[in-house]
Amino acid sequence: MSLRTKLLLVSLLTLILPWAGWQYAQRMESTLRRGQEDSLIRTADVLGRVVASQPELLYRFPDELREEFDPARGDFFAPLLMTRPLLDGFADEWPVPSRPVAGFDADDTGPRFGVFGRFMHVYVEITDPAIRYEDPTTESGVDPTPSRTLFLTLDEFGRERAWSISAVAPGPIIARSSDVGAPWRVSQDQIGSISGVWRATTAGYAIELRAPVSMFGIRVAVFALDASGNARHTPTLGRLHTGSDALRDRLAQYAPNGLRVSVVDRQGWLLARAGSVETPATSDFPGLQRDADGFARSIYRRLFDRDTPSLPYGLPYGMWGSPVDEARAGHPKAIWFEPAGGEPSLVRAAVPIDYDEQTLATLVVEQPAEQLAVVREDALTRLLNLTLLATLFSIVITLAFAARLSQRIRRLSRAVSTALTPEGRFEPRIPDTNARDELGTLARNYSTLLARLKEHTSYLQTLGTKLSHELRTPLTIVSSSLDNLASDEELPATSQSYLERARTGTGRLHSILTAMSEATRVEQIIEHTERIEFDLAALLRDMGQAYSATFTHVTIDTQTPEQHCPLNGSPELIAQMLDKLLDNAIGFCPVGGHIRLRLEMDVSDYRLTVSNEGPLLPPQLDGRLFESLVSSRTVPDSKPHLGLGLYIVRLIADFHGGRAAARNLEDGSGVAVLITLPQTAPR
Repeated sequence: MSLRTKLLLVSLLTLILPWAGWQYAQRMESTLRRGQEDSLIRTADVLGRVVASQPELLYRFPDELREEFDPARGDFFAPLLMTRPLLDGFADEWPVPSRPVAGFDADDTGPRFGVFGRFMHVYVEITDPAIRYEDPTTESGVDPTPSRTLFLTLDEFGRERAWSISAVAPGPIIARSSDVGAPWRVSQDQIGSISGVWRATTAGYAIELRAPVSMFGIRVAVFALDASGNARHTPTLGRLHTGSDALRDRLAQYAPNGLRVSVVDRQGWLLARAGSVETPATSDFPGLQRDADGFARSIYRRLFDRDTPSLPYGLPYGMWGSPVDEARAGHPKAIWFEPAGGEPSLVRAAVPIDYDEQTLATLVVEQPAEQLAVVREDALTRLLNLTLLATLFSIVITLAFAARLSQRIRRLSRAVSTALTPEGRFEPRIPDTNARDELGTLARNYSTLLARLKEHTSYLQTLGTKLSHELRTPLTIVSSSLDNLASDEELPATSQSYLERARTGTGRLHSILTAMSEATRVEQIIEHTERIEFDLAALLRDMGQAYSATFTHVTIDTQTPEQHCPLNGSPELIAQMLDKLLDNAIGFCPVGGHIRLRLEMDVSDYRLTVSNEGPLLPPQLDGRLFESLVSSRTVPDSKPHLGLGLYIVRLIADFHGGRAAARNLEDGSGVAVLITLPQTAPR
């Protein structure tokens, strides 16, 4: 993994800042939520005590508190209507509960009751395939055979009253008092306080009427009469439970601005509701002002999603679900609701209304939570924007720093790797040595190390010449002394063997000193050699014949092109290069082996190959075979080998603008040295 990648990964750790900010914002929001919930529960508790001080506002009759109410058994609930229904015989203005409520389905044809002000509104549909309208021309003034719908009520004192509804045609209704019991005879006098509309339907007729609430007792039954005046089914008086308009007025007096207060009975039916939660909440942040309900706000709400319930409560007939159910059980509670049903996000708190050691009802207080959401989103937006900007800035700066650092390291690495040229010369050019950081110190240390290594290498390269110069004079004295001693005829025979050994040793020393100074002499000769044009192929053929005649223990094959191969250079240096190559090949080739000299030419180069049978090149010398003082010989030889032969070959190849390389033969039988020379050598 590169240094740049590592620094990039380290810079990505700055992404922990937005995460930490998000965690902090969540904790802050949780604290604010708990504070708002506790405050709203205290407000609801105070309002509940106010309502408990006037229990008569909750129920029309005291018996309502003690008896169970169940619309599934035929009981009726009359909610407080928000608007006055238009008496037109249609039910499109009547509210539908926001969740399934027994007895109040949209397809239910049973009677519907509702209270608006001091009047009870009723809507009922009757199935009657043969509608009979009242004939106003009868002598008695009352037609006994028309289709009639009868209302039977029972007041709190156990007294029953009945009144019938008929019509002479679709349109206004006729309401008259009626006897209780079959045949339900009606009086001639109409009841002026009851008004309504009769509308014919495909299955019968529909009646929508309005009457004072005082005309309805604690129980009521609505049924149709047949032509003989008998009820089509046995009438059952169901409880009539209504909302309290007086309680709604009292709640409106105490409900603070921005709060909505509701009271439900012990079974969850809505008795009264007052106040409003339509408090606008706007953001000061320009991004959220432009995106009040769009992408950005949806992201923040998703980040803070707490799985708050958003199921409908059954309004306007009742309120069921948390926290109302918990409060009805005697446990105050507050929860949050996300926007749903056209309402903003809300905090809803519910507390029980206790009176005389019993729970009369439940008080619910709702407060808009949008302002807290806006504060939260403003804080989160600013926090995330700043942290993301800081993260992006940190990543950019880190990448720039990593690129600069990687560039300096690569430059330093290239300078160190190229400090030693292929020719074996030290040319250190270390960059950034003036920098004052750690890389600058490293560059200076490298520069000092390479400079000392260059001095040491230069010393080693000239050591042979110096030793040759210093040792040649005493060695010459020793050699001349041995020659004089050998000319003495009186030397004992036993000393002749020692004398020959000494003369052989001095000869080897002379060869070693000559080899040590040879490379230096070649370098000096190269500097002063003049170039001439000569035939490389002819030179190679002549030297090949000479080598074959001289080294008879091996087979030397020479292959050259037939045409003239001109080369601008030094034939003496080429001959010396061939001497070194043949000397090296003969030294490794076994007796009876083959050595091949081959010259090839292409469009721009000559390729001179000297191959021999014998051991392969050791892997550790790959790329170093042509350096000074490098030798691959492991077996002792009578001739001195200091690792300078192939170094001289490379020097001569460089002088002619060529290059030298060595490789093992493909069949593994030996080694080949390839010298590539340009046909037009540099001048």
